Amino acid sequence: MKQLNRPTIMLLLCAGIAFPLPNMLWAATCTVTAQPIAYGNYNPFSTSPLNRTGRITVICNGKGTLTAALSSGQSGSYNPRYMTSGTTSDQLNYNLYTTAARVIIFGDGTGGTQTVSRNFKNNTVRIRIYGQIPALENIVPGSYTDSIFATVTF
Repeated sequence: MKQLNRPTIMLLLCAGIAFPLPNMLWAATCTVTAQPIAYGNYNPFSTSPLNRTGRITVICNGKGTLTAALSSGQSGSYNPRYMTSGTTSDQLNYNLYTTAARVIIFGDGTGGTQTVSRNFKNNTVRIRIYGQIPALENIVPGSYTDSIFATVTF
């Protein structure tokens, strides 16, 4: 059996936008960080998909609602997204979802995707990202990566 080296999706720093809240003298402030999804080794002969999770963490002062959106990555499409290996044209399909059921694609709200919204009030909000590489992908060994931009508005 061939094992592939560590496919990883890098979630890059999220952009936050502060808007004045109604009836308040100050705007909410938030700090955003992202934990990338590291799939580890992928076995192209496995009949089960490879599932992993990542997370966006938002620490906010103030009160309001935040919305997280994810980019499509280098594929330019939300379904499927794909990772590539170095400078070759080899592609490894995967996708990111809003829940553990892995049914609704986490995106920007277009093309059948959805964003994730949460209320905050001087607290930490954690938004889990559910990643999946389908089973039985016919690919060559290598290290596969993609970069996803997460945008958080509040």
